[in-house]
Amino acid sequence: MEYTESALVEGIKAKDVPAYNYMINKYTKTIYYLAYNILSPSLNKEDIEECVSDVFLDAWRKIDEFDQEKGNFRTWLLVLTKYKSLTYKRKKATRNLVDIEAFQIEDNYNLEKQFFLRQDQEKVIEVINSFNAIDKEIFFRRYFFDEKISDLAKTFNLSRSAIDNRLLRGRKVIKEALNYEGRSIDSIAK
Repeated sequence: MEYTESALVEGIKAKDVPAYNYMINKYTKTIYYLAYNILSPSLNKEDIEECVSDVFLDAWRKIDEFDQEKGNFRTWLLVLTKYKSLTYKRKKATRNLVDIEAFQIEDNYNLEKQFFLRQDQEKVIEVINSFNAIDKEIFFRRYFFDEKISDLAKTFNLSRSAIDNRLLRGRKVIKEALNYEGRSIDSIAK
């Protein structure tokens, strides 16, 4: 049986199963194509098919929200598809998060290395806190907030070379405090 758009909408509102089946047969390719374009990089075929099924279920449940005066039925289905696909994509992104409670550290060397790096970071912060107020702020803004040297020069009304010299002196003090030679302050600060 063929349905006009208005007859199809009325049939679905009346919970007519043949109208629902007609909607599925008529719009599956279109809806699948849109869902595939949104989800294909991150989800597999089964997830995309499940998303399409959910779109049809939403259309069945939310048919009363469709207003024929505002737009056509196909466009409404495509909008449902877009939002359902984006929801699936967000859920996939949150499923990929690592549960830190379930994570176990198996490499003792790695744990020891992390411990010493943490101690180094604390020592660096302690040394920076011992700087005068301007040098301290310059150091934090440069190495922890990644501000450009030219921006720091403007902020503190100093020349670029004055900022460079303050950073150089600060790095030397930190290296002496940590007894490191040749190690980059960027690797310690981050």
